[in-house]
Parts: sequence; structure tokens; C-alpha cells
Amino acid sequence: MDTKSRIMETTFKLLLEKGFDNVSITEVKRESNISTGGFYHLFDSKEMLVVEVIKKYIFNYFYLTMEQIKKFEGTPKEKLKVAILSMAGDDAVINETTQLIGGPEKIDYRTLHLLLIEGVQKYDMISDIYSEFFKELLIFINDTINEGIAHGEIRSDIDSTRIAEVIETMTMGTVIMWIALPEKSLEERVEINMAEIWDYIKK
Repeated sequence: MDTKSRIMETTFKLLLEKGFDNVSITEVKRESNISTGGFYHLFDSKEMLVVEVIKKYIFNYFYLTMEQIKKFEGTPKEKLKVAILSMAGDDAVINETTQLIGGPEKIDYRTLHLLLIEGVQKYDMISDIYSEFFKELLIFINDTINEGIAHGEIRSDIDSTRIAEVIETMTMGTVIMWIALPEKSLEERVEINMAEIWDYIKK
């Protein structure tokens, strides 16, 4: 692992453990075994480091996952379910994708979502990336619904854009409920919510 990758992975682990405010450059340098000069040769500031880490370990995961889902050959219902589970952090897809981005082998995705929400509040650049990603996700969900309409699996009288917004909102609500009440599994929550939506939109 090269020096930059070592610093970024170390920072990501520290952020998951302590949050943004409680991780200092001094701690990152110590845990990465890097000098001050070595650090500033690669990163201008803590903010630059944090944004690069979030882009690599969170948003790269999201975008790679979306690309994998687009290639998924299941029904629109199965595609939507896989998309929601993947975005939330289902173990069935996490390991493969985190290997692709060169991340830690095991990540607590409940903690990761809390970290991402904190990052959106503290850093404009992370907020902007977050907004762009959810615009892309909304387009993907909308396309999947239209695919279902074209194949005769989803009612043609629904507004696909509005239903896509409902599904995206449900996805984020599912994540928040999973964080707050982890005794019910993520997959169980997705199954229940998708069943209700599908009963409404199916042909």
C-alpha cells in the first residue's frame, strides 16, 4: 500500500471510530507513521483529506454499486430491492465492492451513514457530492420504474417521477430507522417497505 492510500485508510478508520471533530492531523500522522512534511506533500489540509476519504470510501462505493445494479438482469422489483439494500449497506454486496475501492474488509455501515450525515453538515464539498449522488440515484430508480412499465409489470397510469421520489425517500427513511432501531434487520425493513410500494404500483 502506498503512503497516500495508507493515510486515507487510516483516516477513514479513525473517522468511523471518532467522527470528524475528534480526529486531528497529528493523530492521522502518528497512526499512519508519516512526517508533517510527508503529510502536507500529499494533502493541503484536514478538509482536503477528509473530502478525498469520503469520496473514495463512501461515494465510490455508492457509484460502483449503482453500476453493478444497472447490469443486474433481474426484474424491476428485484433491481429496486437490490439497489436499496446496496445503498444502505447490505453484507451481501459490501465485501465485493469495498475490495474494488481498496477499502477495509469490514465496515459498520450504520456508523458510516452517521458519519456521512455529519460530513454533509460540516463540509460543503461533501454536501454537494451527496446531492449529486442522490440526483443520480433518483434517475436510476425512475428509469427502473419506466422499464417495469414498458415490460408490463408496473401500472402505466402512475407518475414514475413521483414514485421514484417516494422510493428514494423510503430508502433514506429505512436507513434512519435501521440506525435507530437495529433490532429489526435492514433486509426485513426493505422487504416490508418494498412489498407495500409494489402492491401499489404493480400491474
